[in-house]
This record gives sequence, C-alpha cells and structure tokens, in this order.
Amino acid sequence: MRKQGWKLLLVVLALTLVVAALPFMSACKTTATTTTAPATTTTTAPATTTTTAPATTTTTTVLPTPTKELKFGAVVPLSMEEGIEIQKWLNLFAKVYNEQGGWKIGNDYYKVTPIVYDLGSQPGQSRAALERLVYQDKVKYIVNSWGDSAAETVSITEPNKVLTIGFGFTDESVDPKLQYYFRGLGIFFARAMQYVIYQDYYSKGVRTGVLLLEDNQANRYTALGWNNAMKLAGITPLDPIYFAGDIADYSLVVTKALPLKPDLIDLGNLSGAAVSNMMAALKNAGYAGKVMPGNMSPDILKDCLTRVGADYMEGRMQMYRDPRGYQKDPEMLKLMDRYVQEYGEFKTDGCFWMQEWFIFRDAINATQSTDVDVLKKYLENGPPASMTLVGYAQFFARPDVKNYRTIDTAPGHGVGIIKNGVVEYYKQVTVRDQYLVSIIVMGLEEAYKKYWDEYGFPKFPAAEKPFFEYTYTPPAK
Repeated sequence: MRKQGWKLLLVVLALTLVVAALPFMSACKTTATTTTAPATTTTTAPATTTTTAPATTTTTTVLPTPTKELKFGAVVPLSMEEGIEIQKWLNLFAKVYNEQGGWKIGNDYYKVTPIVYDLGSQPGQSRAALERLVYQDKVKYIVNSWGDSAAETVSITEPNKVLTIGFGFTDESVDPKLQYYFRGLGIFFARAMQYVIYQDYYSKGVRTGVLLLEDNQANRYTALGWNNAMKLAGITPLDPIYFAGDIADYSLVVTKALPLKPDLIDLGNLSGAAVSNMMAALKNAGYAGKVMPGNMSPDILKDCLTRVGADYMEGRMQMYRDPRGYQKDPEMLKLMDRYVQEYGEFKTDGCFWMQEWFIFRDAINATQSTDVDVLKKYLENGPPASMTLVGYAQFFARPDVKNYRTIDTAPGHGVGIIKNGVVEYYKQVTVRDQYLVSIIVMGLEEAYKKYWDEYGFPKFPAAEKPFFEYTYTPPAK
C-alpha cells in the first residue's frame, strides 16, 4: 500500500534550534535515529597528532497527528473462516495507515477505524448490525460486507446515503433505482473461470459435461451461464442434475449422472465437506472422467486426498486460492508479507473477498475526497481497474438491466491445477475474459453492442493477457 504519510527532517545544529523546535515536536509522534559524523584529524607537527571526538547528528522523523477520522463498516459471518479473515484484513489495512500517521486525503490526515459486526445466524441479527453501523456508529461507507442480503442492506443504506460496496448474487443489487450501492463482487461478470477450464478440458478430449448442483435459486440462475460457457468452449452440456442441500447419500446423485456418460462432471458451487463426499461417491462408483471439484479449501483438499487418493485428484482444476503463487504487484506482495508478520500463518480464505476494499481505497485516492457523492460519481463513471490481492477488479455498466452506471464488477483471479496432491498455479482469468465471456454466454451481446456504440468499448488492464478472442468494431461516424 502506498505510504501517504509525510516526513519532516529536522537537523539540530545548535541548542537554540532544539529549543525552537520543541513546541512543534510536542504535538507530533516522533522516531529518532543518530548518525555519527567521521572523526576529524588535525596535524600540529610531524610528531604530534590531535584527534577530535566524533560529532553526532540526530535525525528525527515526525509523523503527522490525524485530526479527522475515517470510519467504515462491514457485516460478516464471524462464525466462518471467510468472515474472520475479512475482519483481519480490514484491521490490517487500517493499522498500516494509522502507524504512518493516518491516511492523507486532501490536506487532512485521517485516523482509519474499521467497525466489523457479526452477521449472526438468527433472524434480525444482520439488520440490527447494519442499523447499528448507520444509526449509532454513523458510518458513511460500508465496505466488504459478506453474506448479507442486498435487499435488506439497501433498505437501510440507500435512504441514509451510505456508500456501499458489497457482494451479491441477485439483480436486486444492480437495480437502476439504487444510487449508493455498488456490487464490488458478484457472479454476473464471473463466467470466464468455467470457460477457461472448459477450454482446457476440450483440448484434452472432453466433449460432454454435466453440472451437479445443490437445488437453490442461485444455482438455477447460474446453470444457464455455465452450460453456455461449455458450449462456447466446444463442449456439449447435458441437463444439470439438482439435489437437496441436506442430502446424506451422495451416491444417489452420482447414479443419476453416470448413465449420461459425461466426459466431465462439474460440481459447481459445491463447498465444504460436500465436496469430499461427492468425490468419494464418484470414485466409489468407478467414474474415471474429468471433475471440476467446486470450491475446495486446503482442508477439503486434504480430506479428498485422504478419502480418494492423490491419483484420483490429479489434474483437477479450480480457482487458485493463494495469490502468493502468481501475484507480482510489489504493493500486494508487501501487504501479504505484512499479514504473515501480523497474524503468523498466511490464510487464503479471505483474499478473494477483499476486492471491495481496494476499489474503495482507489476511489478516495483518485478523488482525494471523503464526500460520499464525490466517491459515488467517480465509481459510477467508469473508473480504471483496481489491483487487489488476487488480481485486477473493474467496474462495468449493466445495460441489460438498463443500468448505465458502472456498478458491477468483473474480478480477475488465478486458476489452479492439482499435481501430486498440491494445487499449483496454472492460468490467470483476466478482467477482459470475465467481462466478455459473461456477456456472450448469457446471450447479451446485442444489448452490450448498443451500449458500446453509444458509450465506447471498455478499456481493460493493459498488463493482462486474455484467453478469449473477441473483436468489437465501432460504428462508422
């Protein structure tokens, strides 16, 4: 993270200067270092040499004292590892600023104060937490909430003009009526990971694939995009197989899939112990094709290796969770090193969910303002991509729902492949891939072409190397 602090070097040459500086220094935090000047030698006669004592110069680094406070809030499930990690990262970001004397915004220095509340598991707890942030803590920004209901959140934040960069699955969070809600992470512009992996599997002979999905609204909504991503990569999608979320016997699901003889089985958003249960059921049933194993954390991978063996997991591809395996940005690497210094063992559960913070940070740095409406205007008018822990993230408009403000994010991230029981970095999904593949697989190309014709084709991060080839020809003037 760039240091926003300023340094004032005071060279004390005489006692009078020290005395003059004392009133100023008393109002500032200081750190002192001492530099010893080289000793001097005076020759008085060939046989007589006098050496003076070394002179010392004291250098004092003066840190500013914040005169204002920048508070921001988040509501996360502190009973889950993801929520705990989000809280850790937000606390760390604030600490980095504060130990430099605050966040310099405009002509002021701000003490950074994160306020993180537990989402809870009981009805009403999340709403109570949001109301406490807005009405009691008086926060004007909510950043990195995770697991909350967008509809519930905006019912509180919108009338109070609280800038919210959140997370959501449904179109409620991109409604054109909303003015202060931005979806910093969602799934609409996130179809390219499947495409990149499907494309790789196609090159290895895969021609048919089937999705095994827990039966819920989000999965039925996203199945269309996944199936179309298969088609785009050249694979014929079979009808998805849905199952109850509380299923105990995963072999019942597998027995429905095997008669279809798919070359590829995609476990979609399956997570937790359900992943290792499904992998065990597939192996026990004798399935020898390709498998996309869903959201597999390091602990779940370890469980899979124990239950089915390294050979059965070999070559499986999924999102690469540890950005240290591919991140080259010096600032992000420094932050990850600082995380280890602060908390010990590096955890990957929160890395992907921190993108909202970097978008928020870049908006403040670009505008040099804390005014909600200034930040809102910046975000909704096509800001450049933000570098995050896991890669670039960039805001785009949603003309398919008649929202022409840039309010929805395409996130870049890594793809990993399992080799000898370890997930290794394999490929990078770029912002451009996410944006364009998502538009194509959702059948929205014409709607977006009309938007591009009027507003121009987006500019993507130049450093990225996309996989998906697409050419847009602007209309003749």
